[in-house]
Parts: sequence; C-alpha cells; structure tokens
Amino acid sequence: MPFRHPVTVQFDDADPRGILFYGRIHILAHRAFEAFVAAEVVDRWEDWFLADAFIVPIRQATATFHRPMRPGQRYVAEVSVSRIGESSFEVGTRFLEEADEGKVCAETRVTHVFADPARFRSMAIPAGIRSRLEAHLARQ
Repeated sequence: MPFRHPVTVQFDDADPRGILFYGRIHILAHRAFEAFVAAEVVDRWEDWFLADAFIVPIRQATATFHRPMRPGQRYVAEVSVSRIGESSFEVGTRFLEEADEGKVCAETRVTHVFADPARFRSMAIPAGIRSRLEAHLARQ
C-alpha cells in the first residue's frame, strides 16, 4: 500500500496561467518523499538526511503530467517504491486530486543511489533500510 501525504499547491508554485510550474512537481514529490522516509523508513529524519555512514544522491528524476494542478487545490501524494537494486532504488509518486474522484494529475519517478560519503562511490543499501523499503515495494 502506498504512503499517502497531503499536498496543497501554493500560489507561488504556479505559472502566470495559474497552473503548477513544471519544475515545482519535483519539490512537491521530494516533500512527500521526506515524509515517507521519516514515517516509514528510519526512526528520525536525521538518520537518513544527516547520516554519517551514507548519502543518497539522485541519479535520475522524471515527471509526467496528466491534468493541471492549481493553487489552493488539495491533492494526495501516493509514494511507493517501484524497484530495489543492490545500491539503488526507485520511488514513484502519484499526485491525485482530492476532490475529483482521485484522478491522477502527475507522476514522478526518482532513482536514489546509496553512496559512501567519503569516496562518493555506490554502496549496498543498508540491510535495515532495505527491509523497510521492501515493505513498500509496489506490486507490479
């Protein structure tokens, strides 16, 4: 089951026509991802984002838009893990309209890679984190 996080598009997220500016979708997706990590993957936010043992940079990020997202409107971000490899994993986030029968407005896919912070080389996903990510692996 995906992790659900509420999202409201703010006034400053929009272009002059009142539609979410395309670059902002990754900011909204990352906020939902941070909430997912803090609630489901580690005990404390700092255990992921300020960890000494690893860093988790992004290798690839894509977005697909299906319907306009507008300021003041409420959405639900559904975060799920779509793939887990040896050192990397992919997160998919779907943005659903809260009011209009949950129609999909946008989707993002982000590939994260675990790396050694001293050498900046990939490393295996730590076992405890891997098991928590696996619990959120989407059924294909």
